[in-house]
Amino acid sequence: MASVVVATAYGLGAIVFSIASADATSDLPDRTFVDFAALDREEISSTPSSDRARARTVTYERAAPEPRQPHQALPAIPQDKPRIALVIDDVGLDLGAADRVANLPVPLTSAILPYAEQSADVSRQMRAAGHDVLVHMPMEPVGLADPGPNALRVGLSAADIEARVLWGLARVPGAIGLNNHMGSRFTRDAEAMRLALSAVPAEAGLFLDSMTTSQSRGALAARGLGLNVLERDIFLDHVLEPAAIEARLADAEALSELRGWALVIGHPHDVTLDALESWIDGAQARGIEFITLSELVEHTALDQPQPQIQASIRP
Repeated sequence: MASVVVATAYGLGAIVFSIASADATSDLPDRTFVDFAALDREEISSTPSSDRARARTVTYERAAPEPRQPHQALPAIPQDKPRIALVIDDVGLDLGAADRVANLPVPLTSAILPYAEQSADVSRQMRAAGHDVLVHMPMEPVGLADPGPNALRVGLSAADIEARVLWGLARVPGAIGLNNHMGSRFTRDAEAMRLALSAVPAEAGLFLDSMTTSQSRGALAARGLGLNVLERDIFLDHVLEPAAIEARLADAEALSELRGWALVIGHPHDVTLDALESWIDGAQARGIEFITLSELVEHTALDQPQPQIQASIRP
């Protein structure tokens, strides 16, 4: 028995996962959203907070808040087979790439950028293909990289943060939740994350922390609000080379076999999609089952710490 434990620990320790240092099917019933999508992107930032608050009072009819119940322990994913939850970030800007994602022959989750011109159409396309959909919410990174229009930034007022989150949800109908696009600065600010996630309605009550920083407080803030929480295990394409992506896919298989499941994030780059298209059939033949995030949430003990091995592929 001791040898099994030692072998398992050794196997986990031998897997190298990536953590990037820098840097995304209901239509929310019983909510009437401000039509932020019809506004110019600059207008959302420039409209005085008092005017936005007045608009929300009139046109966003929020039901009386019900206290969120803490998550109950759910049964862990059965160990009868390894499972991989595949998430593709940055979907929506390239419609050809979106078509390739939609046509991947396994259940997966697409994280759609809300500022993509056809974000709503892409969301409907993904859901029609049987995939889950997230809002890939732009958030402030460390450094000068631009996360995109209407990004959540440290220092914005509570009203501004809420308005931008609601805008993102309105732009991606049917989203089961959100994850961060970039966000290495924003997600490490616990109060900013609390303000952002407080705006998320129960229908979209999942937060996936992409873990663009090891100092993220996103999962902590989400759990405090009673949201479902998942955290990324592996980035597939931090290095955009076929051999590097294939190595990360092998890591994903190894982790799923040892723990029972793995949550991996890739992007709609040609090299990534080529690798996935070549790998999926073989992975299924080796016994891997692919699941969406909503399926992972159903079977994961959300109130238990999730094992994370966080090492950089950089020297």
